Amino acid sequence: MPETAPTLDLNQEIDRLDSLAQEWIELFPQAAPQAERWRTVLSQVRTHLAEDIIRVAVVGTVKSGKSTLINALVGRDLLKRGAGILTAMITRVRPDRQLKAVLAFKSWSEIDEEIHRALGLLPNDRLVQHAAPLSIKHQADRELLAQILIKGQEDELWSKGRLSQNYYLLKSYLEGYDRLRDYLDYGRDLALTGPDLARHQEMVTEESRAVYLKDALLTVPVPWLPDGVELGDCQGSDSPIPQHLAQVLAYLLKTDLVLYVISSRIGLRRADFQFLGELKRMGLGEHLFFILNVDLTEHQGMAEIEQLRERVREELSPWIEAPRLAAFSALKILLERRQSQGEVLEDKEKALLSVWAADQETVAFIESGFAKFAEDLQNELRRLKKERVLGGSLSQVHMVARGLREQLELAQGLLRKDLGGFKELADRLKARRQPLEGAKNTLKQALAGTGERLKKTLKGRVSSYLDLHLGKGESLPQFIWNYQPDWDQLVPPEGSVPPLKAVLYRLFQDFQEELRRFAAGEFNLQVLEFIRRQEEWVQEELQKTISPLFVSLKEALSLYYHEMEDLGFPAAPPRVNFQVPGFSKNIDVPLLSLPLELDWRWTGDVWMRSGTGALRKAWHALKSKLGWKVEADPRAQLIRDLEKALKTIKSFLTEQVRVQLIDYGERLKFQYFFRLIDDLIAKQEENVEALIGSLTSDLEGLADAVRQVEVDRGARQSRLQELAPQVRSLEERLAAAAGRAG
Repeated sequence: MPETAPTLDLNQEIDRLDSLAQEWIELFPQAAPQAERWRTVLSQVRTHLAEDIIRVAVVGTVKSGKSTLINALVGRDLLKRGAGILTAMITRVRPDRQLKAVLAFKSWSEIDEEIHRALGLLPNDRLVQHAAPLSIKHQADRELLAQILIKGQEDELWSKGRLSQNYYLLKSYLEGYDRLRDYLDYGRDLALTGPDLARHQEMVTEESRAVYLKDALLTVPVPWLPDGVELGDCQGSDSPIPQHLAQVLAYLLKTDLVLYVISSRIGLRRADFQFLGELKRMGLGEHLFFILNVDLTEHQGMAEIEQLRERVREELSPWIEAPRLAAFSALKILLERRQSQGEVLEDKEKALLSVWAADQETVAFIESGFAKFAEDLQNELRRLKKERVLGGSLSQVHMVARGLREQLELAQGLLRKDLGGFKELADRLKARRQPLEGAKNTLKQALAGTGERLKKTLKGRVSSYLDLHLGKGESLPQFIWNYQPDWDQLVPPEGSVPPLKAVLYRLFQDFQEELRRFAAGEFNLQVLEFIRRQEEWVQEELQKTISPLFVSLKEALSLYYHEMEDLGFPAAPPRVNFQVPGFSKNIDVPLLSLPLELDWRWTGDVWMRSGTGALRKAWHALKSKLGWKVEADPRAQLIRDLEKALKTIKSFLTEQVRVQLIDYGERLKFQYFFRLIDDLIAKQEENVEALIGSLTSDLEGLADAVRQVEVDRGARQSRLQELAPQVRSLEERLAAAAGRAG
């Protein structure tokens, strides 16, 4: 990676400023409240910087080389390639001094929900007769589940593509239960360091363990990567599991940059263009880096690779204007970096490097492509970092530095003055503080009133938007009632007619998966577009509220500084720009996941309505005996019975959607929009409080402190003279950083 240009280390400057504020307290204990306000602001900024993560999502189709790319970037085989299809989580990688893995587990309720969904309409009499939903925590239920799996295999229930995932999901939960139940019982994360670190690869790729995980965070020393950056190894964008798509979308909502990996063996496919459309709808089109991951064993030299790169660029251009596209081999970079660090490669890895090294022209092309990508990525990360710092942190620290510098100058002036007439000066400055406090309180009241108005309006907008009849919520029941299965796939025209219950199970599983995929994808994207419009409206309304009030606040601040100047102290009003704070990425946008609440008694009702009930069978037998028309074609009769069952399934799913949308609407209102408004208002008040608290002086406290130190006035004057240039230099560095970043 290229060297990073020296930049301002804001955390380091905060530490220096905090030490200076502490020394101020030691010099003038009676004036400590002012310094404590500075230190509070610095602590808040420090916390904000620690929590503010720049997230880089690494996406692409299955087997495109996402994990290999991250391994190449960190310079070690950290992520195991080819993680299991059931691993429904995103592995996050952050730079840190310690190499460590922290694995988080699903809750029992999340596990039981997945099991219930996989068992929906499974034709097993013992399951139908079960009084309550299964819980894997109960031994009797685990034994029943094991018997169900054996019976399902005998009946060939899991021989149709995606349905085998249900089998492996249930089997994995059973196999991994004894290994991991203690972690779930105590709600513990698993932290792995040192020699145990390699276990995390087993945990995330061995299905019987991975199925219990919901999050994996890895920390690793990466000298070139700035602190506060996270690489997210996302599931394949073409994964057949709806939960994967929902998880990737949820992560992308917090993402600042997207690395889109394209395999040179496969190129761009329909799934890529569909996913690109989704990324653009999420507003990430301008934040994309494309990487053509070159498989050097598949291509004949540099010319072929260059042609492939240009073809991919042409295919991307209609979707992304001037796409940023790099072409290199992530595997080659990884192997070379491991070797350069003294790691012993396997024989086959050495052989690959030897074969590739023979083609010098291609090697030069690949290395040049990676070097350019690394430089562009690093520049983009620096730009994003500066953008975040300018979002409020830098200005707040600058105001603290300015406030400390002004206090030092005031103290120096007071130590040179006769304090006999100081009360009149303090009273005049105190009077000038009153308009500032009044403007601040007026702003708080106005923000509180605006916040309540915005919440009330958003409650109505969310309800209207999700309405099942007049809003976008209508698209879900429409999808349900328009759904038509592929009868030829379910009941092939050739061969023997399969049992109705087995086909019904497949029908229901296919149906609910398609519905969940629609909800996780298209429906959630529509909701996100609605959310973004409301966020823009919220910011506009808050800006309308604060703009005129900030004029009064700036006027009051200007008068305060003019009064200080009249008192004989050098002072100039600061240039302050007031903007509505940005949205916090720590508030998760809730997405619709449609957890279906299955009831085994409902399963029996579907079977009865489909034609498997005893009364319906007796009715068919009676019609046949009386010579009435009975469907002679067993396949046609099966499809007819399935269509009847499908109506019951659609009614059930429609009711589930209605209940879920009501719950989702409440979560969207109270867990997102209301929290968002409260957070914006709290940030705005915090910024104003920090500004006024950092700059306005408590002359009475300072004068009292100066009176108390008459005995060693000379020593304190000397120390203030030493501190003043340090603070002034720090303030200038902060101001220069703000100017460069701006």
